[in-house]
Amino acid sequence: MTALPAVTAPVLAEALDALPARLRRKVDDAVARAGGWPVTGTADGVTVRVDESTTVTLVAVDGVVRSAADARCSCLLAPNCLHRMAVLALAPVDDAVPAEPPPAAGHPADPAADHPVDPAAGVPAEVAAVPCAGAAAAAAGGAAAPMAAGAASDGGFTDRQRVAAEGLWRVAVEVLAAGVVGCGVVLRTALLRAVHEARANGLHRAAAAGTRVAAGLRAARGAEPHYRLAELTDDLRELLAVSRRLRGAAPPAGELGALLGVARRAYDPQAGLRLYGLCTVPVVTDSGYAGVVTYLADRTGRLWTVADLAPGDVGRAVGAGDAAVAVGESGLSHRQLTRAGLVVSGGTASESGQLGAGRAVRAVRAAGAGWADEPLAGLWAQPLPDQVRRAFGAVTLPVPDRPAGADLLFLTVRVLGGHEHTVLVGTADGAVLTLTAADEHAVLPYRDNLRLLARAVGAELRLVGRLDPTRRATVQALSVGPTSVDGPGLDLPESWAGHADLGYDRLHSSQLRAGDPGSVDAASPGRAGPVPGPRVGDPAGGLLRRQVERVVSGGRAVQALADPVAQRLRLARLDLGAQLLTTMGDAARARPRDAFGRLTDDDGQAFAESWLALAVYEGAASRALAEASWLP
Repeated sequence: MTALPAVTAPVLAEALDALPARLRRKVDDAVARAGGWPVTGTADGVTVRVDESTTVTLVAVDGVVRSAADARCSCLLAPNCLHRMAVLALAPVDDAVPAEPPPAAGHPADPAADHPVDPAAGVPAEVAAVPCAGAAAAAAGGAAAPMAAGAASDGGFTDRQRVAAEGLWRVAVEVLAAGVVGCGVVLRTALLRAVHEARANGLHRAAAAGTRVAAGLRAARGAEPHYRLAELTDDLRELLAVSRRLRGAAPPAGELGALLGVARRAYDPQAGLRLYGLCTVPVVTDSGYAGVVTYLADRTGRLWTVADLAPGDVGRAVGAGDAAVAVGESGLSHRQLTRAGLVVSGGTASESGQLGAGRAVRAVRAAGAGWADEPLAGLWAQPLPDQVRRAFGAVTLPVPDRPAGADLLFLTVRVLGGHEHTVLVGTADGAVLTLTAADEHAVLPYRDNLRLLARAVGAELRLVGRLDPTRRATVQALSVGPTSVDGPGLDLPESWAGHADLGYDRLHSSQLRAGDPGSVDAASPGRAGPVPGPRVGDPAGGLLRRQVERVVSGGRAVQALADPVAQRLRLARLDLGAQLLTTMGDAARARPRDAFGRLTDDDGQAFAESWLALAVYEGAASRALAEASWLP
């Protein structure tokens, strides 16, 4: 079913509450059937035809169903019927941040901040795992969001916020215990209700994680192609970690702002900026947002971004590259700006470096700079170890707090070979890296371009890529350019200004200047023999990750029956991981008894605590192993 308007979480929850208990057990089956019901648009919403005598009508205000009374069914059981609930459950969920007073003059809010998106990665705003003690959250910093009304306690953290965090924690515990296989409409609706309450009380970071978990569960149950178990696992870890930290004693003031998050980022006035285009990247998120982000550098080499993100799919990302840049009235599109420059006056920007689009901003087109010219050349002059440490440090920060381009790497490489759409390259200091596609959508030319580059053995390139913290020595390639006009490399059209954005520009075989395959070993001093294959993750670390993801997929019951692998982890010197895995297995199998010896159900919190500890450990261990694969 398509073309349904969005539905707010309270409307979905109210419709579910109206169902009798006997019908709640049939909701998932009803939703599956509803996928084939035809939808007809009306002047103020849509009509869904169930059968010859039954229709469901949704009335939308500004494209959103905001009241349960606006969802009506013509059957005799209405409004407490499965037809109405099934249609509402199929509709997308409106998770917009509640409206706030307009920002003060000179401090415009970020128009895309209602749904923070990592503009480079093209994924929903993700934050690294927060240890149960909350130490990483303290390091992340960030401004506190406005407090909800209620009795304040413990230095500004309110009782209502604590109650909202408790509700979010308990639903997340149920989700973990049930796993993807057990999370139907009822549990997802409970999660969305808790998310809505958390957002209304200023728990923006936890609410964002909960929204991503709900979207991931829906994608999993619907077998949608963009579903990724790894991403759902990371989102659930984030949700449990943040809600757990907020449900107990109030965090210290230094940690509170990072744990609460912000609904809208503040934009501060900037002095005159002279900016040079660097590269343009299409963005497609699993949360339903798409668009484009262009990276720019100023005279000092600091990176800035200008983004165009809105609800849409990969088609919007393709078209957004040719959309006008929303900074002043330069008349440049994003694909033009990546090869030009801007002079900006009266501009605003977030602390992380995202440029604002306030009415007072003035911007005019200026000359760009080649990658071999200053100030852009300085980006490639940074030593590789320094770049890697900076990028790994950036990925541990919440995305809204991550400096623009901090997770990017600027490399000079020689192509060693490749397989399908994976390219093996070497650096001058002997490092062997794997280049992968930044986005797997077939409409975007990433994979075709990498498949072509793999044939250019010996070609020397400058590369802008994004660090992949989950794989060893792996870079998501974003943009490439030749190092010189002679020798193996690329012959690009003059209009491309010396580089190709792999998400928009489509390379052709005639543009390749391949070198002698026999000279490949010269690109990797100290290496001899055949070109090595792509590096793979640590086997023990992969085993640990599978244990974490298996629980998310199958729930607590799967872990209770799992084969013990702790000994294999100890042999790999992951002693703490083995201990945490044993503790989780014991918690999964624990069956408490009452005073009469009868089996009772626990609340699942001990199991959730043990899984969270293992998931946080695994995330930290994986990042440490990945970083070690880069550095001597």
